[in-house]
Amino acid sequence: MGNFQIILIGVLMFPKILFGQGSNGIVTGEKHLIHSEIIGEEIEYRVHLPVNYEKSTTSYPVLYMTDGGEHFFLASGTTGFMSSQFVIPEMIVVAIFHKDRKHDLTPTHCIATNDGFESDGLKVSGGGEKFLQFIEKELIVRIERDYRTAPYRILSGHSLGGLFAVYAYLGRNELFDAFIAMDPALNWDHHLCERILKDSDYPSPVLTSKLYVSSAHNAPYGKRDRSPFRLSQDSFFKALESKQVGNIKHDYFEDQNHMTVPYQSLYAGLSFIFPGFYILDDPQLVLEVPFVQEFYKKQSSLYGIEFIPPERLMEMLGKYFLYDVNDYNQSKVFFEFNTVHYPSSYSAFEYLGRAHMALGDTAAAVMDFRKALELKR
Repeated sequence: MGNFQIILIGVLMFPKILFGQGSNGIVTGEKHLIHSEIIGEEIEYRVHLPVNYEKSTTSYPVLYMTDGGEHFFLASGTTGFMSSQFVIPEMIVVAIFHKDRKHDLTPTHCIATNDGFESDGLKVSGGGEKFLQFIEKELIVRIERDYRTAPYRILSGHSLGGLFAVYAYLGRNELFDAFIAMDPALNWDHHLCERILKDSDYPSPVLTSKLYVSSAHNAPYGKRDRSPFRLSQDSFFKALESKQVGNIKHDYFEDQNHMTVPYQSLYAGLSFIFPGFYILDDPQLVLEVPFVQEFYKKQSSLYGIEFIPPERLMEMLGKYFLYDVNDYNQSKVFFEFNTVHYPSSYSAFEYLGRAHMALGDTAAAVMDFRKALELKR
Protein backbone atom coordinates (compact mmCIF):
# COMPACT_ATOMS: atom_id res chain seq x y z
CA MET A 1 0.00 0.00 0.00
CA GLY A 2 1.40 3.38 -0.99
CA ASN A 3 1.94 6.39 1.19
CA PHE A 4 -0.98 8.28 -0.35
CA GLN A 5 -3.39 5.44 0.43
CA ILE A 6 -2.16 5.27 4.05
CA ILE A 7 -2.72 9.01 4.50
CA LEU A 8 -6.17 8.80 2.86
CA ILE A 9 -7.24 5.93 5.11
CA GLY A 10 -5.99 7.84 8.13
CA VAL A 11 -7.98 10.94 7.22
CA LEU A 12 -11.17 8.98 6.52
CA MET A 13 -10.98 6.86 9.64
CA PHE A 14 -10.12 9.75 11.95
CA PRO A 15 -12.36 12.70 11.03
CA LYS A 16 -11.80 16.13 12.48
CA ILE A 17 -13.81 16.35 15.70
CA LEU A 18 -13.54 18.41 18.85
CA PHE A 19 -12.17 15.59 21.01
CA GLY A 20 -10.79 12.14 20.36
CA GLN A 21 -13.39 9.45 19.85
CA GLY A 22 -12.06 7.41 22.74
CA SER A 23 -13.16 10.12 25.14
CA ASN A 24 -16.82 9.58 24.32
CA GLY A 25 -17.06 6.06 25.71
CA ILE A 26 -19.54 5.29 28.47
CA VAL A 27 -18.18 3.18 31.31
CA THR A 28 -20.89 1.54 33.38
CA GLY A 29 -20.52 0.29 36.93
CA GLU A 30 -19.16 -3.10 37.85
CA LYS A 31 -21.22 -4.94 40.47
CA HIS A 32 -19.33 -6.63 43.31
CA LEU A 33 -20.12 -8.40 46.58
CA ILE A 34 -17.92 -8.43 49.64
CA HIS A 35 -18.49 -10.57 52.71
CA SER A 36 -18.00 -8.44 55.79
CA GLU A 37 -16.68 -10.24 58.84
CA ILE A 38 -17.36 -7.08 60.86
CA ILE A 39 -21.03 -6.82 59.92
CA GLY A 40 -21.63 -10.50 59.25
CA GLU A 41 -23.27 -10.22 55.85
CA GLU A 42 -22.56 -9.68 52.18
CA ILE A 43 -22.58 -6.10 51.00
CA GLU A 44 -22.99 -4.96 47.41
CA TYR A 45 -20.92 -2.18 45.91
CA ARG A 46 -20.46 -0.88 42.38
CA VAL A 47 -17.33 0.61 40.88
CA HIS A 48 -17.22 3.19 38.11
CA LEU A 49 -13.82 3.61 36.48
CA PRO A 50 -12.57 6.60 34.50
CA VAL A 51 -13.09 6.26 30.74
CA ASN A 52 -9.40 5.75 30.01
CA TYR A 53 -8.62 3.56 33.03
CA GLU A 54 -7.74 0.49 30.95
CA LYS A 55 -5.52 2.48 28.57
CA SER A 56 -3.42 4.15 31.26
CA THR A 57 -1.20 3.36 34.23
CA THR A 58 -2.49 6.35 36.19
CA SER A 59 -3.62 6.06 39.82
CA TYR A 60 -6.87 7.82 40.71
CA PRO A 61 -8.53 9.42 43.75
CA VAL A 62 -11.54 7.51 45.05
CA LEU A 63 -15.02 8.84 45.84
CA TYR A 64 -16.95 6.59 48.25
CA MET A 65 -20.70 7.22 48.07
CA THR A 66 -23.30 5.80 50.47
CA ASP A 67 -26.85 5.08 49.25
CA GLY A 68 -25.34 3.61 46.10
CA GLY A 69 -28.69 2.51 44.74
CA GLU A 70 -29.89 6.11 44.65
CA HIS A 71 -26.71 7.99 43.87
CA PHE A 72 -24.48 5.78 41.72
CA PHE A 73 -25.39 7.47 38.45
CA LEU A 74 -25.30 10.89 40.08
CA ALA A 75 -21.75 10.28 41.30
CA SER A 76 -20.42 8.63 38.15
CA GLY A 77 -22.08 11.18 35.88
CA THR A 78 -20.96 14.21 37.88
CA THR A 79 -17.36 13.10 38.24
CA GLY A 80 -17.25 12.06 34.59
CA PHE A 81 -18.58 15.38 33.35
CA MET A 82 -16.47 17.55 35.65
CA SER A 83 -13.26 15.69 34.86
CA SER A 84 -14.02 15.79 31.13
CA GLN A 85 -14.04 19.58 31.45
CA PHE A 86 -10.80 19.48 33.51
CA VAL A 87 -12.51 21.02 36.58
CA ILE A 88 -11.54 18.08 38.82
CA PRO A 89 -9.25 15.09 38.32
CA GLU A 90 -10.63 11.83 37.01
CA MET A 91 -11.58 9.53 39.85
CA ILE A 92 -12.87 6.09 40.74
CA VAL A 93 -16.40 6.00 42.18
CA VAL A 94 -17.35 3.33 44.72
CA ALA A 95 -21.10 3.27 45.41
CA ILE A 96 -22.08 1.33 48.53
CA PHE A 97 -25.50 -0.34 48.67
CA HIS A 98 -27.53 -0.96 51.83
CA LYS A 99 -29.97 -3.62 52.91
CA ASP A 100 -31.24 -1.20 55.57
CA ARG A 101 -29.87 2.34 55.45
CA LYS A 102 -31.54 3.23 58.77
CA HIS A 103 -29.26 0.64 60.35
CA ASP A 104 -26.07 1.24 58.39
CA LEU A 105 -25.98 5.04 58.43
CA THR A 106 -27.07 5.90 61.98
CA PRO A 107 -24.21 6.13 64.52
CA THR A 108 -26.39 5.50 67.58
CA HIS A 109 -29.58 3.66 68.49
CA CYS A 110 -32.39 6.20 68.65
CA ILE A 111 -36.08 5.56 68.04
CA ALA A 112 -37.27 9.16 68.42
CA THR A 113 -38.45 11.00 65.30
CA ASN A 114 -38.08 14.72 64.59
CA ASP A 115 -41.37 15.28 66.39
CA GLY A 116 -40.28 13.40 69.48
CA PHE A 117 -42.45 10.35 68.84
CA GLU A 118 -41.11 6.81 68.92
CA SER A 119 -40.91 4.97 65.61
CA ASP A 120 -40.79 1.21 65.14
CA GLY A 121 -38.93 1.85 61.88
CA LEU A 122 -35.95 3.17 63.84
CA LYS A 123 -35.58 0.13 66.08
CA VAL A 124 -32.85 -1.14 63.74
CA SER A 125 -30.82 2.07 64.08
CA GLY A 126 -27.32 2.23 65.50
CA GLY A 127 -25.16 0.29 63.04
CA GLY A 128 -23.16 3.27 61.81
CA GLU A 129 -20.00 2.67 63.81
CA LYS A 130 -19.73 -0.92 62.59
CA PHE A 131 -20.46 0.18 59.05
CA LEU A 132 -17.67 2.72 59.27
CA GLN A 133 -15.34 -0.02 60.54
CA PHE A 134 -16.37 -2.13 57.55
CA ILE A 135 -15.48 0.69 55.15
CA GLU A 136 -12.17 1.33 56.89
CA LYS A 137 -10.94 -2.22 57.43
CA GLU A 138 -12.56 -4.20 54.63
CA LEU A 139 -13.93 -2.16 51.74
CA ILE A 140 -11.06 0.33 51.38
CA VAL A 141 -8.58 -2.54 51.66
CA ARG A 142 -10.39 -4.37 48.85
CA ILE A 143 -10.62 -1.31 46.60
CA GLU A 144 -6.97 -0.39 47.06
CA ARG A 145 -5.98 -3.98 46.34
CA ASP A 146 -8.03 -4.32 43.17
CA TYR A 147 -7.61 -0.89 41.57
CA ARG A 148 -4.93 1.73 40.92
CA THR A 149 -5.86 4.15 43.65
CA ALA A 150 -4.10 7.38 44.56
CA PRO A 151 -3.74 8.28 48.26
CA TYR A 152 -6.76 10.59 48.22
CA ARG A 153 -10.19 9.50 49.46
CA ILE A 154 -13.53 11.33 49.57
CA LEU A 155 -16.64 10.21 51.48
CA SER A 156 -20.02 11.56 50.40
CA GLY A 157 -23.56 10.98 51.57
CA HIS A 158 -27.07 12.45 51.56
CA SER A 159 -29.55 12.78 54.45
CA LEU A 160 -28.68 9.91 56.82
CA GLY A 161 -25.68 9.37 54.55
CA GLY A 162 -24.73 12.99 55.23
CA LEU A 163 -25.07 12.34 58.96
CA PHE A 164 -22.79 9.34 58.51
CA ALA A 165 -20.25 11.46 56.60
CA VAL A 166 -20.15 14.10 59.35
CA TYR A 167 -19.85 11.39 62.02
CA ALA A 168 -16.89 9.94 60.10
CA TYR A 169 -15.43 13.44 59.73
CA LEU A 170 -15.39 13.78 63.52
CA GLY A 171 -14.30 10.26 64.38
CA ARG A 172 -12.14 9.12 61.43
CA ASN A 173 -10.89 12.40 60.06
CA GLU A 174 -7.61 10.93 58.91
CA LEU A 175 -9.33 8.14 56.96
CA PHE A 176 -10.60 10.51 54.26
CA ASP A 177 -9.11 13.64 52.77
CA ALA A 178 -12.50 15.24 52.20
CA PHE A 179 -16.15 14.78 53.17
CA ILE A 180 -19.34 15.89 51.40
CA ALA A 181 -22.52 15.94 53.49
CA MET A 182 -25.60 16.73 51.39
CA ASP A 183 -28.49 18.05 53.49
CA PRO A 184 -27.34 15.88 56.40
CA ALA A 185 -29.72 14.72 59.14
CA LEU A 186 -27.71 16.39 61.90
CA ASN A 187 -30.78 16.53 64.13
CA TRP A 188 -30.24 12.80 64.74
CA ASP A 189 -30.24 11.74 68.41
CA HIS A 190 -30.55 15.25 69.83
CA HIS A 191 -27.84 16.75 67.60
CA LEU A 192 -25.39 13.91 68.21
CA CYS A 193 -22.58 15.27 66.01
CA GLU A 194 -22.78 18.72 67.55
CA ARG A 195 -22.67 17.19 71.03
CA ILE A 196 -19.60 15.17 70.06
CA LEU A 197 -17.94 18.31 68.77
CA LYS A 198 -18.75 20.36 71.86
CA ASP A 199 -18.27 17.67 74.52
CA SER A 200 -15.45 18.81 76.77
CA ASP A 201 -14.65 15.21 77.63
CA TYR A 202 -14.24 14.36 73.97
CA PRO A 203 -10.60 14.61 72.90
CA SER A 204 -10.42 17.51 70.46
CA PRO A 205 -9.96 15.94 67.04
CA VAL A 206 -7.53 17.38 64.58
CA LEU A 207 -10.02 18.21 61.86
CA THR A 208 -7.67 18.79 58.96
CA SER A 209 -9.72 17.17 56.18
CA LYS A 210 -12.06 19.23 54.06
CA LEU A 211 -15.77 19.27 54.92
CA TYR A 212 -18.52 20.48 52.59
CA VAL A 213 -22.10 20.72 53.89
CA SER A 214 -25.14 21.67 51.84
CA SER A 215 -28.59 22.67 53.07
CA ALA A 216 -31.82 22.28 51.11
CA HIS A 217 -35.01 24.28 51.62
CA ASN A 218 -37.27 21.99 53.61
CA ALA A 219 -40.18 24.35 54.21
CA PRO A 220 -43.21 25.32 52.09
CA TYR A 221 -42.39 27.57 49.16
CA GLY A 222 -41.91 31.16 50.25
CA LYS A 223 -41.63 30.26 53.91
CA ARG A 224 -38.49 30.56 56.01
CA ASP A 225 -36.88 27.18 56.60
CA ARG A 226 -37.04 26.40 60.31
CA SER A 227 -37.01 22.64 59.85
CA PRO A 228 -35.07 20.37 62.24
CA PHE A 229 -32.62 19.66 59.41
CA ARG A 230 -31.82 23.33 58.77
CA LEU A 231 -31.60 24.29 62.45
CA SER A 232 -29.29 21.38 63.24
CA GLN A 233 -27.06 22.12 60.24
CA ASP A 234 -26.73 25.80 61.16
CA SER A 235 -26.03 24.98 64.78
CA PHE A 236 -23.37 22.39 63.92
CA PHE A 237 -21.60 24.70 61.51
CA LYS A 238 -21.55 27.50 64.08
CA ALA A 239 -19.94 25.07 66.51
CA LEU A 240 -17.29 24.27 63.91
CA GLU A 241 -16.60 27.93 63.31
CA SER A 242 -16.37 28.63 67.04
CA LYS A 243 -13.53 26.12 67.19
CA GLN A 244 -11.87 27.91 64.25
CA VAL A 245 -11.84 24.77 62.15
CA GLY A 246 -10.50 25.38 58.64
CA ASN A 247 -11.22 23.79 55.26
CA ILE A 248 -15.00 23.92 55.74
CA LYS A 249 -17.83 25.31 53.63
CA HIS A 250 -21.61 25.49 54.08
CA ASP A 251 -23.85 26.22 51.08
CA TYR A 252 -27.58 26.91 51.00
CA PHE A 253 -29.71 25.81 48.03
CA GLU A 254 -32.99 27.59 48.66
CA ASP A 255 -34.38 26.49 45.29
CA GLN A 256 -33.86 22.78 46.04
CA ASN A 257 -35.71 20.44 48.37
CA HIS A 258 -34.31 17.54 50.34
CA MET A 259 -34.63 15.05 47.50
CA THR A 260 -33.30 17.24 44.68
CA VAL A 261 -30.38 18.92 46.44
CA PRO A 262 -27.76 16.17 45.83
CA TYR A 263 -27.29 17.16 42.18
CA GLN A 264 -26.05 20.68 42.85
CA SER A 265 -24.42 19.68 46.13
CA LEU A 266 -22.07 17.09 44.70
CA TYR A 267 -20.91 19.44 41.95
CA ALA A 268 -20.35 22.27 44.43
CA GLY A 269 -18.68 19.96 46.94
CA LEU A 270 -16.19 18.59 44.43
CA SER A 271 -15.47 22.13 43.21
CA PHE A 272 -14.72 23.13 46.82
CA ILE A 273 -12.38 20.17 47.27
CA PHE A 274 -10.43 20.93 44.08
CA PRO A 275 -10.28 24.74 43.79
CA GLY A 276 -7.99 26.09 41.12
CA PHE A 277 -7.79 22.75 39.31
CA TYR A 278 -9.23 24.19 36.09
CA ILE A 279 -6.12 25.22 34.18
CA LEU A 280 -7.94 27.47 31.71
CA ASP A 281 -8.90 29.76 34.62
CA ASP A 282 -5.27 30.37 35.51
CA PRO A 283 -4.68 34.11 34.97
CA GLN A 284 -1.07 33.39 34.00
CA LEU A 285 -1.99 30.70 31.47
CA VAL A 286 0.52 30.18 28.68
CA LEU A 287 -0.44 27.74 25.93
CA GLU A 288 2.82 25.85 25.95
CA VAL A 289 3.57 22.30 27.04
CA PRO A 290 6.08 23.31 29.77
CA PHE A 291 3.51 25.61 31.41
CA VAL A 292 0.84 22.89 31.38
CA GLN A 293 3.28 20.38 32.86
CA GLU A 294 4.28 22.82 35.61
CA PHE A 295 0.62 23.56 36.41
CA TYR A 296 -0.17 19.88 37.00
CA LYS A 297 3.07 19.44 38.92
CA LYS A 298 1.84 22.09 41.36
CA GLN A 299 -1.54 20.34 41.62
CA SER A 300 0.28 17.09 42.35
CA SER A 301 2.13 18.76 45.20
CA LEU A 302 -1.10 20.21 46.62
CA TYR A 303 -3.00 16.92 46.73
CA GLY A 304 -0.24 14.36 47.10
CA ILE A 305 -1.28 12.74 43.82
CA GLU A 306 0.71 12.50 40.61
CA PHE A 307 -1.27 14.35 37.96
CA ILE A 308 -0.27 14.12 34.30
CA PRO A 309 -1.80 16.63 31.88
CA PRO A 310 -4.96 14.93 30.54
CA GLU A 311 -4.77 13.50 27.05
CA ARG A 312 -7.94 15.29 25.97
CA LEU A 313 -6.66 18.65 27.19
CA MET A 314 -3.38 18.28 25.30
CA GLU A 315 -5.27 17.10 22.23
CA MET A 316 -7.64 20.07 22.44
CA LEU A 317 -4.75 22.53 22.68
CA GLY A 318 -2.88 20.78 19.89
CA LYS A 319 -5.92 21.03 17.62
CA TYR A 320 -6.26 24.70 18.48
CA PHE A 321 -2.77 25.32 17.12
CA LEU A 322 -3.30 22.96 14.18
CA TYR A 323 -6.68 24.19 12.93
CA ASP A 324 -7.25 27.67 14.37
CA VAL A 325 -3.80 29.23 14.57
CA ASN A 326 -2.03 27.15 11.91
CA ASP A 327 1.04 26.91 14.13
CA TYR A 328 1.91 23.38 13.05
CA ASN A 329 5.14 23.09 15.02
CA GLN A 330 3.39 24.03 18.25
CA SER A 331 0.58 21.57 17.57
CA LYS A 332 3.15 18.86 16.96
CA VAL A 333 4.66 19.42 20.42
CA PHE A 334 1.29 18.86 22.12
CA PHE A 335 0.53 15.74 20.07
CA GLU A 336 4.01 14.34 20.70
CA PHE A 337 3.39 14.73 24.43
CA ASN A 338 0.34 12.48 24.11
CA THR A 339 2.16 9.77 22.14
CA VAL A 340 4.77 9.60 24.91
CA HIS A 341 2.40 9.68 27.89
CA TYR A 342 -0.55 7.84 26.30
CA PRO A 343 1.20 5.36 23.98
CA SER A 344 -1.86 3.09 23.63
CA SER A 345 -4.08 5.91 22.34
CA TYR A 346 -4.72 5.74 18.61
CA SER A 347 -5.99 9.33 18.75
CA ALA A 348 -2.58 10.56 19.93
CA PHE A 349 -0.87 9.13 16.84
CA GLU A 350 -3.72 10.16 14.55
CA TYR A 351 -3.30 13.83 15.39
CA LEU A 352 0.47 13.68 15.35
CA GLY A 353 0.06 12.36 11.81
CA ARG A 354 -2.18 15.29 10.95
CA ALA A 355 0.44 17.71 12.28
CA HIS A 356 3.15 16.00 10.22
CA MET A 357 0.91 16.23 7.14
CA ALA A 358 0.46 19.96 7.74
CA LEU A 359 4.23 20.31 8.04
CA GLY A 360 4.73 18.42 4.78
CA ASP A 361 6.49 15.48 6.44
CA THR A 362 4.74 12.69 4.56
CA ALA A 363 7.04 9.91 5.75
CA ALA A 364 6.45 10.74 9.42
CA ALA A 365 2.69 11.06 8.81
CA VAL A 366 2.59 7.58 7.25
CA MET A 367 4.32 6.10 10.29
CA ASP A 368 1.90 7.87 12.63
CA PHE A 369 -1.18 6.72 10.73
CA ARG A 370 0.13 3.14 10.56
CA LYS A 371 0.52 3.19 14.34
CA ALA A 372 -2.95 4.72 14.81
CA LEU A 373 -4.53 2.06 12.60
CA GLU A 374 -2.68 -0.65 14.50
CA LEU A 375 -3.97 0.66 17.85
CA LYS A 376 -7.50 1.16 16.48
CA ARG A 377 -7.91 -2.50 15.55
